[in-house]
Amino acid sequence: MGLPQRLLTSGEDLVLEMRPHWSVIGRPIPALVVGVGVLIGVTVAFPSAVAVGEVLLALVGLCALWLGVRVLRWSTTWLVVTTERLVQRSGVLARRGTDLRLVRVNEVSYSQSILGRVLGYGQLCVEVGGERGLVCFAHVRRPAAVAAVLHEQIDAIGNRPLATSSGVARAQAGGPVAPGPRGSDDTPPTGVALRGADPGEQGSLARQLIELDELRRRGLLSDEEFAEQKARLLRRQ
Repeated sequence: MGLPQRLLTSGEDLVLEMRPHWSVIGRPIPALVVGVGVLIGVTVAFPSAVAVGEVLLALVGLCALWLGVRVLRWSTTWLVVTTERLVQRSGVLARRGTDLRLVRVNEVSYSQSILGRVLGYGQLCVEVGGERGLVCFAHVRRPAAVAAVLHEQIDAIGNRPLATSSGVARAQAGGPVAPGPRGSDDTPPTGVALRGADPGEQGSLARQLIELDELRRRGLLSDEEFAEQKARLLRRQ
């Protein structure tokens, strides 16, 4: 399994998990095939050339070891899409991983060479806000289909009741939390308590501040976005 269930957060579900395309194994396959062919040919043509045969046998063994390492690396590398994240995990003893939250993804793209289109693999690139910038994954099977799955999950996050385009929860006074329109940062949060308002409305402001802090702690808001949204709420008090 690419991502154990114990590593999923509350309410997070697995959507897609796959190993890289077998092309990631690369050159060890033809090297082993050629080595075995040469060894057989030399053994048949020159049965007395024992020393040459032993050298070729050693080379074939090295090619087999090379192939085994690549296969092990391939079998322990996973690309996983959940309802919240895009994750790549690899390694047997030493683990390496990339964990991208979909709420931070700005753009998803892919590319395929001619050989990639024939064999069914390509490169998937994800543009992420913040310091990461562009993150690319090579030898992805059916990259167009994976990109479509990512777009679907990103749209689902944008349509959740607690999410807006900037990842900020907007609470309606005395009612359920509703989504804001995508890309509208100029619309102030609704349901903000006013001076002289009754205690119920004051509680609405407190709830929104708590929700903002929760989003910041979960990594859905940067410190700058948190400070900006908090100041906006307090200005409307």
